[in-house]
Amino acid sequence: MQVELRDALEFLFPDSQVATTPCRDMVLDVPRGGIASACVLINDVPMGARVRCAAVGESAAQWFRLRDVSVERNTGPVGFCETEESGENPYAIHRAPFRVFDAMQPLDGAMVADAHTLALRVHLSTALDAPVGERLVTLRVEVGNETHELWLHINTWPVAIPPVGGDSLPYTNWFNVQAIATRHGLIPWSEEHWAMLARYAALMVHGRQNMFLVPLSTVFSLRDGRPVIDAARLRRYVEVFTNAGMHFIEGGHFGGRATGKWACPNFSVGLTKALATSPEGNTDIHAIASQLIAEIDANGWHDRWVQHIADEPVAESAADYRIFTGMVRKYMPGLPIIDATQSEALVGAVDIWCPIEQEFQRNQTHFDAVRTVGDRVFIYTCCYPGGPWLNRLLDMELLRPALFGWGTAHFHLDGFLHWGLNQYQADQDPFELNNLDWGKGNHLPAGDTHIVYPGADGPWSSVRLEAQREGFEDYELLHQLQLHDAQAAVEVIRPVFHAFDDYTKDLAVFRAARRALLTATSVLSVT
Repeated sequence: MQVELRDALEFLFPDSQVATTPCRDMVLDVPRGGIASACVLINDVPMGARVRCAAVGESAAQWFRLRDVSVERNTGPVGFCETEESGENPYAIHRAPFRVFDAMQPLDGAMVADAHTLALRVHLSTALDAPVGERLVTLRVEVGNETHELWLHINTWPVAIPPVGGDSLPYTNWFNVQAIATRHGLIPWSEEHWAMLARYAALMVHGRQNMFLVPLSTVFSLRDGRPVIDAARLRRYVEVFTNAGMHFIEGGHFGGRATGKWACPNFSVGLTKALATSPEGNTDIHAIASQLIAEIDANGWHDRWVQHIADEPVAESAADYRIFTGMVRKYMPGLPIIDATQSEALVGAVDIWCPIEQEFQRNQTHFDAVRTVGDRVFIYTCCYPGGPWLNRLLDMELLRPALFGWGTAHFHLDGFLHWGLNQYQADQDPFELNNLDWGKGNHLPAGDTHIVYPGADGPWSSVRLEAQREGFEDYELLHQLQLHDAQAAVEVIRPVFHAFDDYTKDLAVFRAARRALLTATSVLSVT
């Protein structure tokens, strides 16, 4: 049997092999409030063997078994999945079909081996007042009658990671409330469902998410064709996510494309299906908006609330979107409007732009210009982009989601959005099916629909969520450095990131840059 340590930012596969000279010692740099993490790869495990793991003397250590998931098709060179027309994506890290270790099953006690290759992960949380300096942690892995020891040299730095909240980088993953109920066999809005929502919220905050979406369909129903708010549900919903540590509230989309077609020029109200800019639509918008703003004002949410109008408006629908936005602003004055937006035809209609990353880079002059008049700019990813671009898909280097934090700092962006926390489709087992047919010959790339998994007792994290968490922790330190010494921040970022399609893939280079970041920000924290 062979055992070794692997970097937590390296994807592992069921066919991964321990090196000829196994890695048994690893140095980890961690700020106060951060998490030191590493993976353990084990080959030639006897089937049925009893497996136990421990971090000696570390009572708070968390262990996970990494579960492998299916990738049926590779991401395309532009987006979606490879096709005959698109050709092969040369940037995929493994040729499909394959399986990759992504889901993190919490371990509590021993497990029984059911595969010849196992991948484990350990988390060692560092307190905000932890002593500065190096400590040696012994990892003990017992498989049957064999015992193996590995060593982590954990360097704790003086600088601290700021807590998640209103002052941290705005970050949202849209989540499916209904899926949280159905995947765990719960009655929607039962006490058990509310408790499960709280578990999901806690995992989101662990991943540094501080924004939460309130889809209007979760808090409104139709009575005699009129939208009526469930104020009690809305208040409890906000309370659950606020108690978990989230700050920003995203009012759900008022509507969408009237015909569902991408270039449709008109929008309809989601709850009633009336054309948004018709007299009937105006009545419906007023009904929804007036009830929402009453709750926002009554509960003191005004400074926390941002409002969606319709997802991904384009040039063909810009005129209707402008009117739609103005109608909502009339009844909900003073709230920032946020949407996945990139068309220059939308200037003046949106306060928080959210272009997909390659559109941001392609039109950076435009986005720099809207910032000069007070607009903010997020980025988002989804089924695009593929190829060399940063994304958090299952056939890309695990370093890519970590580098979102560095890219966000480099471009001085204001936030990040993704549609898929747990957006499993009705017939999708996320462990076994990850390239869903999205229609018109398009298949969603693996991992696009989700970044958490439905475990037996609650949500499981993924190595991709943890990688993005690490990157957004780095963002907070980079932002501190930018405020105090902009040139030093440039020097730290330069070896790692130049653009969303131009960055290092060398983990040694990344770890060295992160050490330089910790060095620079630690000087700030003690001066």
